[in-house]
Amino acid sequence: MATDIKRTFYGHSDVQPIATGSQVAEEGQGLIAVLEDGIEKVKPSAGAGGEVFVGFALFRQVDVTNYPNVEELTVPSAAPYDVELEKNNLITGQIRVYDVAAASDLTVVGGAPANATEVQVDYTNGKLTFHSGAADKAMVAYYRYQLTVYESKNIFYDAPTNYPDPNYFKTVGVGKGKGRLFTSFYDQSKVYDGSSALKLGANGIITVGGAGPAIPGGRVVKVPTSSDPMLGIEFIV
Repeated sequence: MATDIKRTFYGHSDVQPIATGSQVAEEGQGLIAVLEDGIEKVKPSAGAGGEVFVGFALFRQVDVTNYPNVEELTVPSAAPYDVELEKNNLITGQIRVYDVAAASDLTVVGGAPANATEVQVDYTNGKLTFHSGAADKAMVAYYRYQLTVYESKNIFYDAPTNYPDPNYFKTVGVGKGKGRLFTSFYDQSKVYDGSSALKLGANGIITVGGAGPAIPGGRVVKVPTSSDPMLGIEFIV
């Protein structure tokens, strides 16, 4: 994942030790506080109740392996009602298909869709299969996909030589205070329309709903679009 540093700012940042047995793997990962031998350390949220949000991981991620995409599409007017997405090797469960006219999400199903409110996803090949009742309809697909090495380097370039690995040094920068974060590290299956509280999910990903800790003062300032798939939020810790 990655954070857009041109649009991201934090009120202040700390360098904190990483909890024993934990690793910080994602730039912009939501971190929680734990006490070890009377010292506060941090680790990625597990999306569980009782966790205390402390801030977002602040470091230059060396290898970005997956990325979000938002794609506007139209279902074919005749069979087969299939749409090949721009990307393949999608991440299972990280997709949302929105029916523009109905202003609602389709249900992702494992088999052939039974009606116009369902869609089948071929995650490997990046293909969507719709019901005939969805013919000619405008849709928006929000999904996350695995980057090739070329794509990763082309989008994010290489990190500086000998860039420090926070897990090797057992410390990581933590963005805190009043901040604005533009990030690709968010759950693509969720709706970010401001109607639900922003929270942390498993592995410290930004999401809505669930048992994880709420992001204090969290609110959406920019929704992902086809021209800019980053999610923009504000928060205060």
